[in-house]
This record gives sequence, C-alpha cells and structure tokens, in this order.
Amino acid sequence: MKLLTDYLPEKSRSAVRFVIIGALGSCLQYGLYRAFLWAFEMMYGETPVLTTIAFGLGFGLEMVVNYVVTCYYTFASRPSWKNAFGFFGARVPNYLIQNGLLWLLMWMGMSNDVAGIWAIIVAGIVNYVILTFVYKK
Repeated sequence: MKLLTDYLPEKSRSAVRFVIIGALGSCLQYGLYRAFLWAFEMMYGETPVLTTIAFGLGFGLEMVVNYVVTCYYTFASRPSWKNAFGFFGARVPNYLIQNGLLWLLMWMGMSNDVAGIWAIIVAGIVNYVILTFVYKK
C-alpha cells in the first residue's frame, strides 16, 4: 500500500510526514491538556499550578505516542536507545519552550485555552528543526 507521501519527492517526505504527525500529536496533546484541565478545575478550581500539571500530563502522554509514530512513519526507522535518547532529549527543550510560552501568554492575559494552542504550535516548529539532526545521518 502506497502512502500519500510516497508520491512526493524523497527530500520532502519526512517534512510532510512530520507536519501530519505533528498536527495529530498537537491535537492529542491539546485534547489531553483540556481533559486534565477540566478534571482539575472540577475538583479544585482554576489555579496556574494545576494548569501546568495538566499541560505536562498531556505533553508526556502525547510524547510517548509521538515517539513511536515518528520512528515508524515520519523517519522510517525502528525505535532504538539512540533515537529514543535523541527524541526525548529534543523534547525536553520543547517542553520547556511550551511551558515557558504557556506561562508568558497567560501572564499577558491570554486564556489558558488559547495560550496552550500557541505554545504547542511555536514549540512544534522548534522541535522539528532539532529532530532533523537526530534522525538524519
């Protein structure tokens, strides 16, 4: 079975696949973030600390799914200790950027809903640049 991206020039495939997986992963992360945030707000009310915890949980769960899909689909490689270390190592700065942007945007008065979306988008672009060095030989 040929995938849609198999018809693209070889140089473009991983970038297009990254965008597809990144978009799906971002939706998953945001959905998990909102679900955790909703649950925390129902139990404890709205607090910045719980917003950060909800964001971290969404990020962590999405990261595991994204690693597997990135290996097999985006970069057509098998999971290994080497690329796992590189992937998760690249995601640490990504998480710090996301969390920093989340806090900055909320501090500037943006709602936690909208701030979460912008934090995910901007950090995703940075993450692609870092990951291309991990997976390309």
